[in-house]
Amino acid sequence: MGIYWVLLAVFHVAVLAYTGNSCTVHIEKENDFVPFGQTAFLNCTSNCTNLSWETRLAKVREYKDRTSNYAWVEVRVSEWEDSPIQCLATDDDKDEATVIPYVLPSQLDIDLKEELEEDKEHEVTCSVYGVAPVQYVILSVTRGGETIFRRTYEEDTRRGPQNLTETFTFNATRSDNLQDFACQVTLNLPNIPNTTVQTSPVTIRTYALPEDPHITAETWVEKGTETSISCEIPRAFPPDNITTVFSVESYPNTSVTGNMFVSFNLDTNVLPEDRYNLVCVSQVFSASKKSNKHIYIYDPPMVKLTVSSNVANLSDTVTADCKLIQGTSDNFDLSISVDGGEAKTEESPDLTENITITRRKPNLTVTCKIIIRDNKKELLTKEETLTVHYPPEFSESLCPDSIVWVEGNERLFGCRSEGNPTPEEKCTLDLANLPLQTTTTFSAERNMSGIYTCQASNLIGTMNKSVEVTVQYPPEIPTVDISTASISVGGFVNITCHSDALPPPTYSWEIPPHAQVDFFKDNRSITIREASLYHNGTYTCHVKNKHGNSSTPQNLEVKSGDKDNTTSLIILGFVGGAILVAIIIGVICYFYHQRDKKGFYPVEQNCNSGEIPMPEINTA
Repeated sequence: MGIYWVLLAVFHVAVLAYTGNSCTVHIEKENDFVPFGQTAFLNCTSNCTNLSWETRLAKVREYKDRTSNYAWVEVRVSEWEDSPIQCLATDDDKDEATVIPYVLPSQLDIDLKEELEEDKEHEVTCSVYGVAPVQYVILSVTRGGETIFRRTYEEDTRRGPQNLTETFTFNATRSDNLQDFACQVTLNLPNIPNTTVQTSPVTIRTYALPEDPHITAETWVEKGTETSISCEIPRAFPPDNITTVFSVESYPNTSVTGNMFVSFNLDTNVLPEDRYNLVCVSQVFSASKKSNKHIYIYDPPMVKLTVSSNVANLSDTVTADCKLIQGTSDNFDLSISVDGGEAKTEESPDLTENITITRRKPNLTVTCKIIIRDNKKELLTKEETLTVHYPPEFSESLCPDSIVWVEGNERLFGCRSEGNPTPEEKCTLDLANLPLQTTTTFSAERNMSGIYTCQASNLIGTMNKSVEVTVQYPPEIPTVDISTASISVGGFVNITCHSDALPPPTYSWEIPPHAQVDFFKDNRSITIREASLYHNGTYTCHVKNKHGNSSTPQNLEVKSGDKDNTTSLIILGFVGGAILVAIIIGVICYFYHQRDKKGFYPVEQNCNSGEIPMPEINTA
């Protein structure tokens, strides 16, 4: 047991001895990045003693406490390479840090024009001088404080101050106007503030002259008049910086200056007849655009128009002559046309045209025009009116082949003709020799229906046309025919209705309730095949066409069976008595006829008279 405890004690002493010889070393620093030429301060702590510093940088100050576990050092950063620094303990335990030198740019420039044309590509150049290390550099272009371009150099391992130049391109827009542009360099160093350098801002102005100036002026201006001319610069920008000069070349004291719109009145009284050049020049900053337009000052021309005759018949030829009597024929053309039709145009001071009258129109207008040869503008017009005579003519629109009237209406005969002088028309009913004037009103009667011959006449000729006239009228009071107005039950009756009308009327009947009848001939006839007491009553015929209607009632009496037998007996009695009288008269006649064979007896009365003649007695 004693040996055990001794061995155990020795083991613990060895362990403690081993543990006491292990060191930990730690460097505390403010930052890895240090401005070049300045000093860096580093602390080192350890659980061991006798700390020391190793570095290639020049030590400015150093402190170490041999009895404690603390040491510090201040070194000057004088090399552009990254410099390692080691803190070492006695037993070669150590910690290492790196010092990275940097320097902000000594100068930063921006190259950008202050006036930029819209929709054009422009360059902005940033120049950086003496910045290090490059791999941490961020080079930017800002507009109104916002970054629009950005460049980094992470792959660039160069040490020491470097000069950098970058050029960026962009299209200027109207929104860039009066914006501040600047170049900016930032060293992206962790935990190092205030590493951004920026140039002074450049305030730019954008401008635009997207179109050439637009000149507004009459090309041809009559001498002695005043005309307005103007020049406009569409969509130009900015208006306040635009200068526009508008002038009439070769005409002194006509320059007018303005912004985007310039105008003035040009007095041509002081200008001779000639061609003049209008010039408009617009300028904004370094950009300018120019437009030209020619105008012509001319003396007012005049023409004379004559026609060989102002009155012509159809197919005649009239000669029209148009002559330029004032003005330069080199500048003007003459034109002759009839009623706006196709014109004859010539480059001549005297133009003649033979016009054949082919149109049935009372008046034709002959027109002579002066036309500017350069731009075909019409300047002056003269006119002459021709009176054209032609014979009458009927057309379907003025005189249709058939006409319908209504009886009793006031009418004009609807047949007119066309001609010049204005024709007179008369229409006559062929069979009745009934004349009607086409311009006089009359009351239509049904006897006016028929075929009329319409005649139109003027000084040039006569024209005839046949016109069929139909006079329509409403239905007359209908006539009702009945086969018998009184009938016994079981008898047969026929009722027929008729009315005169044009167009022919339609027929309808109003009959007693429950009466069963047959209708024939477009409802004109009613047939009762076997009468009953239901058929007793009034039967009314109605007639109608588009001009009116009418009706006629007819009564029908249907008798019962008893009364019919009594009536039959009475009739049979009368018939039997008549037969008996006839037999008696025949016997008497036969007797006298036989007697005449024995002697002569004059008979003064015919036996057929029904009277018995008295014999005459001869007493000689």
